Amino acid sequence: MVSGSTMATSRTTPRAPLSLGPASLCALLLLPTAACKDDEPAADAGTDGTGATDTDTDSADGTETLPDDALTWWRDIEPIVRDKCANCHRPGEVAPFPLDTYEDFVTYGPAAIWAIEQDVMPPWGPDDACNQYADPLSLEPEHKDQLLAYLATDMPQGDPEDAPPADPPPPELVPDVMLEMPQSYTPDASTPDDYRCFLIPMPEDMTEEQFMTGFEVYPGERAIVHHVIAFQIDPGNEGPYVDLDAADPEAGYTCFGGPGMLDGSARWLGAWVPGVGASIAPEGVGQRILPGSTIVFQVHYNTVGNAGLSDRSAIGLRLQPSVDRPAVLMPLADLGWLTGTTSMLIPAGDANVTHEATMDRTHPVFLNGVLPGIGAQADDDLIVWTAGLHMHLFGTRGRLTVRDSGGGNEQCMLDVPEWDFDWQSSYALAQPITWTADQELHLQCWWDNSAENQPVVDGIQLDPVDRNWGDGTLDEMCLGILYVSAAE
Repeated sequence: MVSGSTMATSRTTPRAPLSLGPASLCALLLLPTAACKDDEPAADAGTDGTGATDTDTDSADGTETLPDDALTWWRDIEPIVRDKCANCHRPGEVAPFPLDTYEDFVTYGPAAIWAIEQDVMPPWGPDDACNQYADPLSLEPEHKDQLLAYLATDMPQGDPEDAPPADPPPPELVPDVMLEMPQSYTPDASTPDDYRCFLIPMPEDMTEEQFMTGFEVYPGERAIVHHVIAFQIDPGNEGPYVDLDAADPEAGYTCFGGPGMLDGSARWLGAWVPGVGASIAPEGVGQRILPGSTIVFQVHYNTVGNAGLSDRSAIGLRLQPSVDRPAVLMPLADLGWLTGTTSMLIPAGDANVTHEATMDRTHPVFLNGVLPGIGAQADDDLIVWTAGLHMHLFGTRGRLTVRDSGGGNEQCMLDVPEWDFDWQSSYALAQPITWTADQELHLQCWWDNSAENQPVVDGIQLDPVDRNWGDGTLDEMCLGILYVSAAE
């Protein structure tokens, strides 16, 4: 079956990646210790066994004597690492080494220099010149300069009293419903990436419609869970997914670019990547879930260095019986791509292919899916709260805008200039965008299908072939995902 296949693939590509997944990050650990100060192992160089550098006790009273403008861990570096790195780079998380303590940073920090210089870590896809987003992971230029400058010094620890106060913790989600994978699953270690879908029914005692206002993923084995996407299926539409599950002898079923069907019967519910906590909807906004619905829980496993581990992840949902403004996660694509009536051809050998789609208030998805879901009229103002993109392995860039119908006065929502499938996500807009009746949404996607950009399967690089829309590993997609509600 082509749909949802997970061949053992890798990429040989001349373009620099946007970010490094766990497999690529492990390569940083193979850097020679010459990358550390004075050509000595970082854990021992210039320390007294506690991680403190030689400059830590160079005054008569045992305190550091440093120039006033010297960068120190506690005052300058720890706040950056805490905010941008430590959610993933700490024990038990998906990153291959910790950076959350001074000793860890002295040991492993030099291995991250290349990733910082090339803007591949932290893994942040959007171009910040397009829009502003809530809780961005991207490094401010001055923070990047500080990290690199500090890594080029003796890395003095400084005084813990100089550390700025921590930001308030993010709001915690108290779930009303916990949905766990039906059984544990051990990913296929013959390929580093295993994409698996699991069906989880909503509880039988949920007999009335509810609105999801909070979503959180609880990875069972953080070392291998790379990202998660949850979809919801209304009651009566779950049959084809049940058949996929029954046909696979292992727990769940193999899936890649989506939940396994392309008929639109499964709608995005939420997504998670390492370092992201709970997703909490704006006050008074939520997604409708009907009693008897089924949740498709798609997990991307990466097993590099962790073969044989099993996972049984779960999601928590915060539910309310009603909200002021129902919302939907709205897909944006050309319906002709899905039905085959319009070609999304990506010719073999072509290194720069682009396709685009628009959605105005006459679009069938808007009329038949969005309006009933949010209880609005076609000419009402709507609010776009979050924006996301979805492509596969050949994607190079994606862009979402809102503009006057037919073009003009374009406002950028999301631009990912170097697409990386492994780090796809959705992004909450710092200031939600109003989508008026005289405007349209515009989606653009770019791909590289050149000979140099083909995956390697079983040690052999594939020859380029024509590609089109599809759910398989070597098919492609061009999809926008927007969290939309009525304005009032």
